[in-house]
Amino acid sequence: MTSRVTARIALLLAACLSVAAQSPQHLDVLFTHARLLDGSGNPWRYADVGIAGDRIAFVGDAARAGAAAAQTIDLEGVEYLAPGFIDLHTHTARGLSSADMRQNLNYLLQGVTTVATGNDGESPWPIGARLAAWARGGIGTNAALYVGFGTVRARAMGWGDRAPTPVELAQEEAMVRQGMCEGAIGLSTGLFYTPQSFSKTDEVIALAKVAAGFGGFYDTHLRDEDSYTVGLKGAVAEAIEIGQAAHIEVQISHIKALGRDVWGQAPAVIQMIEKARAQGVDVVANQYPYTASVTSFEAAVVPNWAENGGRPALLRNIAAPASRARLLREIPALIHKRGGPASLMLIGYAHDPSLEGKTLAQLAAAWRLSPAAAVLRVVRGGETQVISHNMTQSDVRAFMRQDWVATASDGESALPGMLTHPRSFGTFVEKIERYVQREHLITLPSAIRAATSLPAAIAGLRDRGVIRPGAYADIVVFNLARLHTPATYLHPSEYAQGFDDILVNGQFAVRHGQPTHILAGRVLRGPGYGAPACQGG
Repeated sequence: MTSRVTARIALLLAACLSVAAQSPQHLDVLFTHARLLDGSGNPWRYADVGIAGDRIAFVGDAARAGAAAAQTIDLEGVEYLAPGFIDLHTHTARGLSSADMRQNLNYLLQGVTTVATGNDGESPWPIGARLAAWARGGIGTNAALYVGFGTVRARAMGWGDRAPTPVELAQEEAMVRQGMCEGAIGLSTGLFYTPQSFSKTDEVIALAKVAAGFGGFYDTHLRDEDSYTVGLKGAVAEAIEIGQAAHIEVQISHIKALGRDVWGQAPAVIQMIEKARAQGVDVVANQYPYTASVTSFEAAVVPNWAENGGRPALLRNIAAPASRARLLREIPALIHKRGGPASLMLIGYAHDPSLEGKTLAQLAAAWRLSPAAAVLRVVRGGETQVISHNMTQSDVRAFMRQDWVATASDGESALPGMLTHPRSFGTFVEKIERYVQREHLITLPSAIRAATSLPAAIAGLRDRGVIRPGAYADIVVFNLARLHTPATYLHPSEYAQGFDDILVNGQFAVRHGQPTHILAGRVLRGPGYGAPACQGG
């Protein structure tokens, strides 16, 4: 059976095959002698690409067609031209709302022209107000929002480890409906994180059905990517069950085998997903090309029971002798799952910024505490995040080869000098530089497809992610020989290099490799926005 994603890709790319019969016209910008990668996954070909207003208006031989432009840029048969990249898993909501980060430069300069945010079940609320604020203030990239399950559950029923009452479930469903009507593109979950981890599958299915009713899709950080609870394969099975029961497209975000207990399980997970797809369940995934993850420090090394009731309960459990003793007994196993104390590096610690960049092993030694006791000291001070090296290249490579795996960063809007994960600055270039250029694991056309038409198809963005007449002029121009990301774990906030021109909705956001600081991005609202079912609600 043809999946919805496959059908969407067919619709997106059909027009790319019929461009020869275009009429000569006057264009605003004309790129000539480009090595065109149209987003389909097909090999590059020489072509001229013309832009009129915010749309691509011409693809073909400009001289033969008599097409002229106010500005002509000759790429001399060397530069590649491709659709702007689309990242469906980011944590950019805060940055896009900030005056100093709304340009989203760390994304733009790695070729990303569209981001989706509100992932892992953590979305702004209300959805409509945030989208409207972005539209008023201006943003550097296009942006879309999910409605987050964690946001919904916490507002409807707090942080308790229990099932919702019928009244609370109805409130959750109403909030998802509201979010979809206000423009969310789908429902996101982070079932590994409290309070979402306290949910059962039937609760998630109920909310996914609401999102499906408005044409949305289901994006999930799995309940387990390791062996904490149901295990990696059990969590994948749950995602498939949700998709099947709710009749909704499922996107497994940043698919991975995280931790020694599940290393090598990628082939089995791939087989599970392929079987589900063959049975008609729309299951896709996205991935970042790194072997280290970033997550909440508490989520990584504190057992969920300690957060039953939110942060106030966590602090009480740290203080009470009996629960503190239990924490000290259980935390070492969680540290081990994340690669050990030397593998865990703090970032984003507002309570004491001097500790950022330090490993748990370093902190424990400096404080003369056990690693578990050092965890409790850090958590008592405030919330933070942690980088941990906990994946294998063999699993990363296995997932990357699949034609249903898109590229996504799981990064954040960031400025130079900020301590973050290098994926926030380099994901899309890292994939091309390492896995296309150095390792020859995948081809350049397939890497471009995974960053363009595939995520566009997943999210239903019919006029983005492809180079064809009528599509929005989100375009990147790059020299493959100069494409490079200097971002590393030690120096993560370094802008990517090699993109000469980047256009967002027909305007130059980057020209000659330099940002123009034009806020050309647009708010992208989902299919529920303005739907008849939303009227009067």
